[in-house]
Amino acid sequence: MRTDPIEKRLGFGVVARRPGVDDQLAPLGQALEELGYAELWANDGRGRSGLATLRAAAGTSSGLDLGLGVAPLSDKTPGDVAAEVLRLGLPPARLILGLGTGSGSSLVAVRDGVAELRRLVPDARVAVAALGPRMCRLGGEVADVVLLNWAWPDRIVWSRDRIAEGAEAAGRPPPRVAGYVRVAIGNDAVARLVGEADRYRGRPRPYARHFDEQQVTGGHVPGVAVVDPREVSVALAPYRDALDSCVVRALPSGESATELIEIARAAAGR
Repeated sequence: MRTDPIEKRLGFGVVARRPGVDDQLAPLGQALEELGYAELWANDGRGRSGLATLRAAAGTSSGLDLGLGVAPLSDKTPGDVAAEVLRLGLPPARLILGLGTGSGSSLVAVRDGVAELRRLVPDARVAVAALGPRMCRLGGEVADVVLLNWAWPDRIVWSRDRIAEGAEAAGRPPPRVAGYVRVAIGNDAVARLVGEADRYRGRPRPYARHFDEQQVTGGHVPGVAVVDPREVSVALAPYRDALDSCVVRALPSGESATELIEIARAAAGR
């Protein structure tokens, strides 16, 4: 098993944008590099491409890892993901290609999807989105990165134990553990964070169960919601301690790159 420590990294996450809107994100990548970020992540959305958003938001940056977090296997095949990587001209060596079940629940589909994606894009790393114990163990068995979501720091520690169990069963070192941590700033920050959590509660049952197991109710939601930007880095510290890659999932009030960079700066303690 791994004995050397995994490097701690700070990442930044954005929601996938509509074509045209994503072009406004070009200043983000360079700003993130200057602030010390190592990773930029974007999810796939309904009718929106996480990979296209990553290409736009990466801008002129050259050192950021680019994470797709994640493509739902209920909507996309590994072949679809690989074809989009090729079409967009994204550099495979910088990519972390994440897969999740989407509206499905099959661990077999994820296991097979990881193997197929490795075959199709061999130079990219592959991530698995995990909420419950079985998916955490599977991620430990097969993934380069396990991506957690909506988890308190103690849940992250619990998840890491399950991931380590899977890695041990497979006879391999534990993979990197990344996690989205929502961050909202401003007078309506709590409302934005709670609203985002409520939106996820309406998704397939695993999220509702995930929230119930952590007693996520009302305003008691994992993440950071503060009025003063100077409070963000302190509130984020327990999550950074628990994760290898703490991905600041920004919840701005608008869609501009300026608002995203302001959240990134606060989270980096700048």
